Amino acid sequence: MNNLKKFISLAIVILFLACDEDDGITNFTQLAPQNVDAEFSIATDNSGEVTITPKGEGVEQFAINFGDGSELEENIKPGNSVINTYQEGEYEVTIIAENLAGDISEQTKDLLVSFDPPENLEVEISTDPNDSFTVIVTATADNAAGFDVTFGEVDDEEPVFVLANEEATYTYSDIGTFTIAVEALSGGEATTTYTEEITITDPFVLPITFESQTINYNFNNFGGGEDDGVVIVDNPAPNEINSSNQVGSYTKVSGSETWAGTSAFLNETIDFSNTTTVAVDVYSPEVGTPVLLKIEQDGDPDIFVESTQNTTTSNEWETLTFNLPEANTLGEFAIIALFFNFDNAGQGETYLFDNIRLTDPVVLGLPLDFEQGASFYNFTEFEGAPTQVVPNPDQSGINTSANVSETLKASGAATFAGSVLTIDEPIDLGISSTLKMKVWSPIADNEVILKLESSTSDAEIEASQVVNTTNEWVEVEFDFSAADTNENWDVLVFFFDFGNPGANLEFYFDDLDYVTTISDDLVGTWQMVNEAGSLGVGPAVGDVSWFSCDAGCVQERACYFDDTYTFSADGSFTNGFGTSGESWIEAWQGVANDSCDNPVSPHDGSNSASYVYNQQNNTITLNGTGAYIGLAKAMNAGELPNVPVPSQVTYNITSLSATSMEIYVESGDGVFWQYELEKQ
Repeated sequence: MNNLKKFISLAIVILFLACDEDDGITNFTQLAPQNVDAEFSIATDNSGEVTITPKGEGVEQFAINFGDGSELEENIKPGNSVINTYQEGEYEVTIIAENLAGDISEQTKDLLVSFDPPENLEVEISTDPNDSFTVIVTATADNAAGFDVTFGEVDDEEPVFVLANEEATYTYSDIGTFTIAVEALSGGEATTTYTEEITITDPFVLPITFESQTINYNFNNFGGGEDDGVVIVDNPAPNEINSSNQVGSYTKVSGSETWAGTSAFLNETIDFSNTTTVAVDVYSPEVGTPVLLKIEQDGDPDIFVESTQNTTTSNEWETLTFNLPEANTLGEFAIIALFFNFDNAGQGETYLFDNIRLTDPVVLGLPLDFEQGASFYNFTEFEGAPTQVVPNPDQSGINTSANVSETLKASGAATFAGSVLTIDEPIDLGISSTLKMKVWSPIADNEVILKLESSTSDAEIEASQVVNTTNEWVEVEFDFSAADTNENWDVLVFFFDFGNPGANLEFYFDDLDYVTTISDDLVGTWQMVNEAGSLGVGPAVGDVSWFSCDAGCVQERACYFDDTYTFSADGSFTNGFGTSGESWIEAWQGVANDSCDNPVSPHDGSNSASYVYNQQNNTITLNGTGAYIGLAKAMNAGELPNVPVPSQVTYNITSLSATSMEIYVESGDGVFWQYELEKQ
């Protein structure tokens, strides 16, 4: 019968090969059977009866060699089973799978038939490292022919049968505590059972907050202190940056390696498709501590991205932001590692960290103050003028900021050597045609050129200034009144000591911004008018039919109506928060309910900001990430958090006097948030 089938199969193959190309068939190929296996079910009545169910893919029929000297069982169709009666003993059962073309695949499995009760049952239960809802069970026992495993989630559960050291896997549908039962079976009636409770927790993924009672925050130390791990502790100093209850605590034990740190294997890969920026709240005992964040690919530690940021405060929470621009191109990442005080041996110091999360990318635009971290500013140098963000070498005079940009015009560099920076928000010369920048020069007669280009056209324009003041911060202005205000000016080119070859001199620059038109009416500190109707939104200017803050709203939001908006004569702008230090914080900012609470970064006034008043267009443009008037969520492109936090917002002035101001912002198409303010 088998020979006949093989003959028929061969004939079919020949028939297919004989078809001409008009039939659309040129050859016939079939893979040998795949994943050949079998399930055993052993009767527990001392009969030695074993039911064998062969399995496989691409199989026409099976044959089974029982391994006990009995005849080969043939012509077993997929899905069918056969029964064989064994004496006590150990056997090798061979499953033979054949496809339609007569190709053969075999698999041999060990079978133990014993009428003695199972003894020394050992069970191992683990969670799939890639899926916290999936468990893996393996078991061994003397005299055991196999094991029935139940997972305790459903009633009348059908056991999963496995042989010794085979895996029984199960994926739970929800979190909870369940009882896993493993029953060791022999050929006799006696069985041995093991039970264990397992708690299924939420998956360990970003954001990592340490607040959940059902997540296993499993960090593993390396390079020293491996047994200590990361301990979850109470937040010792809640503030506006991190007001959470629990945080992670890592100790870099004395004598640990310079590269010691802690890492976690997440249950899901990190989705870097929308942003490649990660933020971490850090509490460090020292200012200037280097913290390295490294993201690795599971299974290939040679594929990784990393970034280092230095702490700027001690014994106080701050947010460090790590830009990982290649994270969405190099592959999938599931391992996250933190190295505190990287490159220095451990001294037994303890660091706290919390709220590891993806965050909105830094949107580069004016003002360029270089305070976001060096990795965000990707300068491209040409002809020998490398440029990078560095600590301010001279925090004095008009520039006491922490970070600035440094251009090293290397020895022998071309006379026109410089560097290029592309920004995300193009410069709008309609706001102001004059730009200003702070410069520190080691030499006099230093011609500084700022060139604007467009990445979408061939447009370019440049302006220059000569700096004669040495070793001191000065502010220079660049006149671009001849530029086309409709161009996409998003490429900046910086030249220092233009016209002279490089002499290995370092030039510093900072705070590129619009030159502000000052209005005596606008300069001062403003607040929302403390009465009904001063805050509202609607489909048109003058229409607040969608929402208008009534008397009850004004009373409830007293913490908001004492917020301040200060326009200084030097062009700087500041958000303030009244005597309580609180404002009206909404759920999208991370609180449980809309309520009075501490301001949330970046809308907490912590970032430097400036403003430009355009009298001709009746607009106020705020420059600085997180700066706002009225409501933090109402931006030009739409409402947060549905759009990225911009570095620039423009408001339209309806009326302005020395004591009162009415403004609005169109937050997306046809959404007009409107504010009435009064000067204090």
